[in-house]
Amino acid sequence: MASVGALFRRDRLTGQVAVGLVGVLGIAAAVYGVGVASATYRIADVGAWLSAKSKGLVVHVNGPAGKVDGKTGVIPQMRGHNIKIVQDGATVLLVDLDTGVVSRLDPSQLNVSGSRPLGRGIQVLAGSGKAYTVDSVKGVVQQIDPVGLAPVGASAALPPILGQAGIDAQGSLWVPVSQKGEVSAFKDGRLQPPVKVGAPGDGLALTIAAGDPVVTDSTAATATVVKPSGAHLTVSLPTTVRQAGRGGVLAPAHTEGKIVPLLVPGTGSLVTVDTGTGRYSSTRLAMPKHRYRPPQMLGAKVYIPDETAGALIVYDSAANRFQRPIPVTGRPAPLDVFVRDGLLWANDPSGPHAVVIDRQGAHRGIDKYKDRVAGGPRRHPIPLPGDGDAPPPQRPPSASPPPPRPGEPPAPPSNVSVTPGSGTMRVDFQPSQGEGIIGYLLKDLPAGLSAAPAAITAGAGPFTFTVAGGACDREYRFRVAVRYKDSRGRTREGVSAPSDPARPCVTPGAPTGLTAQATAGGARLSWTPPPGTGPAAYKLTWDGPVPGSKTVSATSVTLSEIWTNGSYTFEVAAVNGAGTGPGATRAANLTGPATRYPVERNGNSNGYVRSVADANSNSTVATMNDNNGEMVTVHCQERGAGYTHPRDSNLTGDMYAKITYSGKIGYVIGYLVNTPGDWTDFAGVPVWKCR
Repeated sequence: MASVGALFRRDRLTGQVAVGLVGVLGIAAAVYGVGVASATYRIADVGAWLSAKSKGLVVHVNGPAGKVDGKTGVIPQMRGHNIKIVQDGATVLLVDLDTGVVSRLDPSQLNVSGSRPLGRGIQVLAGSGKAYTVDSVKGVVQQIDPVGLAPVGASAALPPILGQAGIDAQGSLWVPVSQKGEVSAFKDGRLQPPVKVGAPGDGLALTIAAGDPVVTDSTAATATVVKPSGAHLTVSLPTTVRQAGRGGVLAPAHTEGKIVPLLVPGTGSLVTVDTGTGRYSSTRLAMPKHRYRPPQMLGAKVYIPDETAGALIVYDSAANRFQRPIPVTGRPAPLDVFVRDGLLWANDPSGPHAVVIDRQGAHRGIDKYKDRVAGGPRRHPIPLPGDGDAPPPQRPPSASPPPPRPGEPPAPPSNVSVTPGSGTMRVDFQPSQGEGIIGYLLKDLPAGLSAAPAAITAGAGPFTFTVAGGACDREYRFRVAVRYKDSRGRTREGVSAPSDPARPCVTPGAPTGLTAQATAGGARLSWTPPPGTGPAAYKLTWDGPVPGSKTVSATSVTLSEIWTNGSYTFEVAAVNGAGTGPGATRAANLTGPATRYPVERNGNSNGYVRSVADANSNSTVATMNDNNGEMVTVHCQERGAGYTHPRDSNLTGDMYAKITYSGKIGYVIGYLVNTPGDWTDFAGVPVWKCR
């Protein structure tokens, strides 16, 4: 049989899409050896497709039952290849990462109905009814038809190298552009205005959380949430995030809820960010030198794929407790872990094992090699686990340290986590195990800060200290000590490892009551601060005839740089050490106030008021005669047609004043009105520029 490389040409439209479609149903059957199904199969609505590369299989698993309920026939060209499955409703795409061939799986027929060679290294995404490809190296993004895999609309180019992309709830593709420190949206063949999320060259990781893009900047230790309204929320994360190393922080591609878990491999920091409120909590893992994949969130629990142990590390964020790891393979192996339809799936692509977990944490093991399911013709018995294909999974050791033996000192407290609050920091910990425990004390409390309670008695619980005081622009670390009696009755202490750094403040909320009006000094803005602790500053941005930005400390400001009439959109966001809160916006049509100035250079002569800014036109609406010194109302200034006085070459220019004279509104050449400054240029406030 001809190889895939021989059958598929590598020509790519914009570096991505092959010129011709290779493979409708019949061709796919010839290439892959997949039989045509004779019936429409019913597979579970709540389930997922999983790969098994050693057999060249793709199987569908019923989530609640943990059983295989459908599979493709054996696909020889996929045997042993790394296959990524992209699934969104009825769209199921098989991406051969080794060859770059993308195939569509028809769930109703359980067969491959079409293929295209898109090229190795191309990202293929599907979500919200749309499908896209991203060429990270060439910087090209393209929408494709999820059925025929052909291009849809125009492609677009971004500065490479591009990061892992995602699709939001509206079907827009979002792509991190590290070179620019931006994230860009692409939809309907057009790039949308980019969103600044960091400095050029920063390490960026994208997560689609509850349908919204969230970009984690490992270099700056921030997370930016982009809302559909265009408002942004930026959270300052613990500075330990900057120690993530060259690969950056590990972040999931998407989460079903608003909580995003982040893992810092270099430090063991596990940070969970609430993208709705901007609050976070952090704890520390004992991190051996294992290979980890991005953590996933389901309910209140974080699941961290440990590929060295072939298991999932489980952290219950509500109880601040690590639970016993869940074995997947029991051996070092790559793990494909994702959340879909309220279930978490952990798959061993190279073997028969997989695990499905529900929101309550209950898990079921899956045998992908079960043969009595719908699909291609049965050829021979498929070996089950233990038959020599792969070893059965072994239970990994508990995440909690073993209790000390009699006579040994208690282990120090563990899982010291810190949650910032408004003027407070909550320090939670897991109590020690062992004999002779008296209680617990909070260590490393700086002067000026207080902790409640002062001590926690053994067995009393809750095991929480609340720290009050401190500065929002400073980070604090804490340790917890266990006090105990040793075998000789002496009082001793065992001290935990330090916590992640935290600030006694949270990302501020949105200001309210934003107003904007035109004044003689410029655009006047005012607003009401968000509730809670006072932010350190406010970030103003505006768009319109004169765009710009500024940071101020008060709740009102006059922007002297805005003195042009027109429609503006203003946004104000509160800023403190914890981050930048969501902005309040206001659209306003601003027209500068009218001012009065005397007429000049019109003695014994006529000055003409015209309907347009053109001294050469025949559009006179009023005539001023010998009226030097008369006060006229000036509305604004505008550049118009050039004019030179017939008897005085010094009176040359194109500046006009819009005035009211004798009840008529029109334009006069600028030298006829004594506005501030040189009449050949704009005066600036208080005289605004016309629309």
